Amino acid sequence: MAKRISLSRAARLVGVKRGTLQQQIRAGELKTFEGEIVLADLLHAYPDAQFEDSSMLERVEQIIEQATFINPEASARKPDNVALNSRVMSLSKDLSRQNRLVSRYQQFTRELDQQIEQLAGEPDALHRLQQWLRQAEAKISVDDDTIDQTFVSETFLRVMSAQATVIPSNHEFFVEGAESILEAGLRGGLALNYGCSNGNCGLCKLRVVSGDVRKIKHHDYSLTEAEKGLGYVLGCCNTALTDVVLEADEARGSSDIPQQNIPLRIKKIDHPDEDVMILTTRTPRTSRLRFLAGQRATLSIEHVGSSFYPIASCPCDDMNLQFHIAVDKEDPIACYLDESARSNEMLSLEGPSGSFVLNEDSPNPLVFIAQGIGFASIKGLIEHAMALDVAPQIYLFWIAGGDESHYLGNLCRAWNDALDNFEYLPLESCASNNPGDAIMERLGSDEPAGFDYYLCGDDVTRIGTQRFLESRGIPVNQLRYEPI
Repeated sequence: MAKRISLSRAARLVGVKRGTLQQQIRAGELKTFEGEIVLADLLHAYPDAQFEDSSMLERVEQIIEQATFINPEASARKPDNVALNSRVMSLSKDLSRQNRLVSRYQQFTRELDQQIEQLAGEPDALHRLQQWLRQAEAKISVDDDTIDQTFVSETFLRVMSAQATVIPSNHEFFVEGAESILEAGLRGGLALNYGCSNGNCGLCKLRVVSGDVRKIKHHDYSLTEAEKGLGYVLGCCNTALTDVVLEADEARGSSDIPQQNIPLRIKKIDHPDEDVMILTTRTPRTSRLRFLAGQRATLSIEHVGSSFYPIASCPCDDMNLQFHIAVDKEDPIACYLDESARSNEMLSLEGPSGSFVLNEDSPNPLVFIAQGIGFASIKGLIEHAMALDVAPQIYLFWIAGGDESHYLGNLCRAWNDALDNFEYLPLESCASNNPGDAIMERLGSDEPAGFDYYLCGDDVTRIGTQRFLESRGIPVNQLRYEPI
């Protein structure tokens, strides 16, 4: 039986995005069987992949961690003894089954060869069949280096991380070391249901359909005996010991995210230029904000007022929230933050709201167009796309000039340098009337109808972009728009 692996694990094994493999599947270049890829077919499609180089297996994770602000605790990424032992035991059983299967094939071919030798006087077809069988035996021999290397590399991935598949969405993520299922899912870009993240509310409750999990943290929330019997556990207090299938609630859109009121503490206020502030805040550990990338929230300060801002960060780091705020004398919150606010001061958040969110199910390349401080909304979407690790290519066109600037240009250039599938193109403000020219010049011969477009800018930029899409015969509904 041919060795098959999941799409997510295949992408990690050869160091490409899941979206890239999905495109090859749609184009007929790769075949799947019940959502899995035959390892031999993957090797044929990527003959230059160096499977014996274990550093390649961690390549995608490393460049994403280096390019974004996310820095998980190193200790949480290392498997503990119990998790490692369980995974090794599970893999040992798989290896034992593989060895028994190979032995049976070898025994079968030997016995068949003996039978054919007894029929040596028969027509030449039998002799040719004998030669064919000997070749077949060589192909399944355990001494085949190529098969051994790919099998060992895939086994290495399974030891270091457990793969979780969520139903009914079939979304996938990896649980690294002894981190909780909830933390791993959020890091992987999934919008899982949760509340306190501390074992008190029970909102992260999920059902283990298959596989083994282990409790890693005490929780006060009590599961009923019926729930325990059905396999329910709390995602924030359990880790995956082996590959698991989980039944869990996920937000499918902005309407699935509840309104929340959360206190925030100011961590720091940076001024990348004289017209923009970057406010970094932190939520309480037991009251984190559940939101989708691209959404907005209202910030309030007692005796000062309130204002509405985009959340310029990824939901995968829901405790550390970032806001990009224009210095504006008519904005009471902006004035206070610019002139009087200090670290550790408290403010309150109400939200989130808005539907300018990523189409997570689309494997298409992504084109982001930001104008000025509209980069705040776009930044969250880009970081979310990086966490999902699906888009085969990401383009960022940032329009600024005059009173505006590319105030986080260094961050964008870091993404450009660290990520093979990311390109950053800063544009001057004169491009806002017709950004399509700059987009087409960069996309070149690529078919623009196969991209998803996200724009945060003013009406002039929106109209210019819509004209560009219409001129290329692209439906306007492929553009998602958020006004500044």
